[in-house]
Amino acid sequence: MDLTSTRRAAVLACAALAGLAAVAAHGQVNGDRQTMILSAAPGGGAADGDSDNIAFSQDNRRIKYIAFDSSASNLVPNDTNGKRDVFVLVRSKRGDHASLAGRIIRVSVGPRGRQANGDSRLPSIDGQTGENPHCIVFESRATNLARGDRSPDWDIYLYDTRKKRTILVSPGIKDARTGVVDGECELVTFESRGRIYVRALHLRKTYRIARGTNPDQATNGKGVAYERNGQIYYQAYFEKFRSKKKGGPYIKKNGRERLVSANARGRRGNGVSKNPTVDDNGWYVAFESTATNLCEGGRGCPGLGTVDRNGPISDIFRRNLNPRRAPTKEHMAMASYSQGCTAKNPGAKTVDEQGNGPSNNPAMTGAGENIVFDSEATNLRQSPSIRVADGNGPVRDVFYWNFPRKRKCGNVSRESRGEGARGTEDTLNGDAVRPAASNRANFIGFTSTLSGQVGELNGPAIPDVFVRYLGAGPGS
Repeated sequence: MDLTSTRRAAVLACAALAGLAAVAAHGQVNGDRQTMILSAAPGGGAADGDSDNIAFSQDNRRIKYIAFDSSASNLVPNDTNGKRDVFVLVRSKRGDHASLAGRIIRVSVGPRGRQANGDSRLPSIDGQTGENPHCIVFESRATNLARGDRSPDWDIYLYDTRKKRTILVSPGIKDARTGVVDGECELVTFESRGRIYVRALHLRKTYRIARGTNPDQATNGKGVAYERNGQIYYQAYFEKFRSKKKGGPYIKKNGRERLVSANARGRRGNGVSKNPTVDDNGWYVAFESTATNLCEGGRGCPGLGTVDRNGPISDIFRRNLNPRRAPTKEHMAMASYSQGCTAKNPGAKTVDEQGNGPSNNPAMTGAGENIVFDSEATNLRQSPSIRVADGNGPVRDVFYWNFPRKRKCGNVSRESRGEGARGTEDTLNGDAVRPAASNRANFIGFTSTLSGQVGELNGPAIPDVFVRYLGAGPGS
């Protein structure tokens, strides 16, 4: 039910006190590429707590919201709860297409801007073509954010920026974790005690979909990937309509569960696979794996072939679940492999390097053509003209794999860098991990312990979140 105008005004006023802060531009891009700090206090001051888990609204190239969680108490006024909170940068409409000008709000708040009495983290944001994002989903141990939750276990919540209110997404379910919202703010997937659930917000009903953990939902809300026993699976579902007399519409599984971490011969991976990420349509699922047999069968992984050169070191893979409709036709591709090819010569292997260190934490763009991940590898580069592939050595970096449908081959660039253009020797002096990508790959984000670079002021002991602008993105 809508709030009355009087109560709405009061809520907005309290929210302003508890969560809003005018923020100067964190970074202004001079040239095509630049890395900017996001977790900065008003005026560009140092955050007094660590920040992590960056997420973008999936609204193509616009990127209205960028979210993260932080233990800092000086990102917004009147943050006195001593808890980890979820924050969102609302990007200014007046800034250019690349800047981080705007304001930061705190969204892990209860009625009338009440501060959470427990930690909150892991944001997920809605948004798709033609839609204005307005829902931020997160997990929290707070008991005062919404009605229906008085136990200090983890629960999934949704903050609606239009209605300025927080609702409980996981009523009646214990230890709900890892919430992911679809593009239209209708479905939220999450895990609880080894089970995967889908909450239909418009139906106010929750459905158990599969056994597993660590889910990621397709943006179209028609499927979810998850882990179970060291393998990756995918379960499709849809909304089935029926008359009110028969109980009304409900969420129904669409076919059987599919094993994702399997090679072209149908054999499951012979190592541990985890951390799945899904594209907009459920055509591609990317994941990390120590398996050495995932490129076997058929023509193998594009460029690499059928042999995994680095053995049981963790690599990043992309499985094609729908070769008939997906832009590319391969069964499996390896994202932690750089071919060094061009559109004119997609068969060229001028780099031909598979990562020589473990690669982890993939995040995929909407069309599935780009994947970011972090890695200890020191040999990944986009072209042979880059003499030093990784100037900071074993420091973990964020890499960007692009496999556009027109080129049909994959190259990798290192993007955890400062103001230098792609291909320069510019390096960061701290680990860069847990990357995220915007829907069209015009922005990537990551967490880093870098110190004294790109506006960082609080030292290597306090991780911060950073955003790198890569350009207008495909299709512009």
